[in-house]
Amino acid sequence: MATIKMLHRSHDIVSLVSPMLVPILPLSFPALPDPIPGELHWSANVISTHHILSEAYHHAAALLRQEDGDALRLRIHSERIFCRMIPILEAIEPKIDNPGWISESTHTLAVVMSQLETYAFAADGM
Repeated sequence: MATIKMLHRSHDIVSLVSPMLVPILPLSFPALPDPIPGELHWSANVISTHHILSEAYHHAAALLRQEDGDALRLRIHSERIFCRMIPILEAIEPKIDNPGWISESTHTLAVVMSQLETYAFAADGM
């Protein structure tokens, strides 16, 4: 059985986690797929929305790489993804019309949100 061991030293959190338990974060949010048939490019709204989602992911992933992420900041980013980014992704879904991309994007946001919450609990000493 995989073992999770959390070591706490001041504000630093060192975790030794089995790779089977924590999915590896992608380096970036998934790129937009090719435009739907008959279109040469994505609309400005789709491109802007993708940029918003990508930036939110980038900031959350960067926070996870910091050694001094405090629980409050971690939770703020997690809540932002859940309350703002997931609804944005749902709103863009009909315009993208690519279930594979939507699924990959949803999974990417869920993984980063889960890790933010896990690190927040660890920062709290739970």
